[in-house]
Amino acid sequence: MNYLLNQSLHQQIPIEMIYMKKNGECTKRKIIVHRDTEHFIQAYCLSKKTIRTFRRDCILALAPIKLIKPSAHAVS
Repeated sequence: MNYLLNQSLHQQIPIEMIYMKKNGECTKRKIIVHRDTEHFIQAYCLSKKTIRTFRRDCILALAPIKLIKPSAHAVS
């Protein structure tokens, strides 16, 4: 988990996160990490279009976002 958070922080690349809110609801977010501390991360949420603070202990999963490269054989 720390590897993906650091990669997003230092390279400013988006990652996907599964997060459990206080009420127990799980959400899927695409974020770019701006600040990483022992207990919290601050990240730009691409869906909410704003900086959000997330508790590290509520992050259930992180994954890289696969970028789709245009095909050399694509028809315009």
